[in-house]
Amino acid sequence: MKISNRIKIFSLFAGICTVGVVAMAFTTKVVDNPPVTGEVEAPVVVKNMLQRACYDCHSNKTDIKWFDKLPIAASIVRRDVVTARKHLNFTEWDKLSKGEQDSFLWEAYNMINAGNMPLPEYAALHSNAQVTKEELAAFRAYLETKRVKVTNTIDTVHTAAVTTTNYPIAPTGIQFSPEFRNWQVMSTTSRIDNTTMRVMYANPIAMKAIKEHKINPWPDGAIVVKVVWEKEVDSEGNMHPGKFLNVQYMVRNAKQYESTDGWGYAKFETPTLKPYGTLLTAQSCASCHKAANATGGIFDLPTSN
Repeated sequence: MKISNRIKIFSLFAGICTVGVVAMAFTTKVVDNPPVTGEVEAPVVVKNMLQRACYDCHSNKTDIKWFDKLPIAASIVRRDVVTARKHLNFTEWDKLSKGEQDSFLWEAYNMINAGNMPLPEYAALHSNAQVTKEELAAFRAYLETKRVKVTNTIDTVHTAAVTTTNYPIAPTGIQFSPEFRNWQVMSTTSRIDNTTMRVMYANPIAMKAIKEHKINPWPDGAIVVKVVWEKEVDSEGNMHPGKFLNVQYMVRNAKQYESTDGWGYAKFETPTLKPYGTLLTAQSCASCHKAANATGGIFDLPTSN
C-alpha cells in the first residue's frame, strides 16, 4: 500500500509539472515582433529561402514554436534572435544603403555555403530551414546579377600617398602604418561580387604561424593587412589593379579584442586613408569572419608554404 501511494503521489506531481510546462509553452512570450519597415527584395525562390531559413532570427517576423518557449530554451532563443537582428534584419532592409544591402546578401550566401547558417542546432529542430543546392545556386545566380561592372579603360595604379608620420587611427585604436609594405605577401584574391582585387600581407609573426600550422588560435601579435583596388580590364582583356579603394587591418590580441573573437579590425579608405566605421562595424566584421573558423578567422590563406 505504501509503495502504491508513493506511485500515486509521484504520478500526480509529474502530471502537475507536465501541465505547468505545457502551459508555459503556450503562454511564455519570448520576443516581440517590431513593425516591418521594409523587406528585402529578391526573386521569389531566393525570398522564400530567406524567409524559411533566416527570418526566424534575422527579421521582425520571428515565428516562435512551442518548444522555443520551454524553460531554458526560451532564454537561448531570445538571446539568439536579439543578437541576430542587431547584425542583420531582413525586415528593416530600407535602413541600409545599397552597398550595405549587397554586402549583407553576399555575407548570407557565404555563411550558408560554408554550412555555418542556419545554425546547426536551429536546423536540427526546424527541418524546413535546410537550404537545398538548387536554392543556393539560385541565390548565387541572383547575386551575380548585382555585380559591379568594370570598364575597359587603362588607368594608373593608385596607392595611398601619405607624407606625414601622423598616421590616422581607426575607432578600434589601430593605427595605419606603411610597414606592411616590407612584409611577405600572404595571398592575392579577387572578388567577383564587387569586382575588386586584393593583396594580403602578413607580418613575421603571422607568417611563422602559417608555416608552422599554428593558426587555431593565432598567436598574439599576428597582423594581416589587405590592400584593395578596383579591377580594370585593358583593351586585350587583361585584368589589373585600378583605383585604390582601401587598406584593411586585422590585429591579433586575444584579451584586448575578446569581444570580436580576439581580432581587432580597422579600415582606411581612399588615398587620404580616412578611418571607416565605428566599434559596431568591428562587431560586424567579426560576425562575417566566423565563416572562416576553420582557419582562425582569416580568409584566403596561401595554399602552400
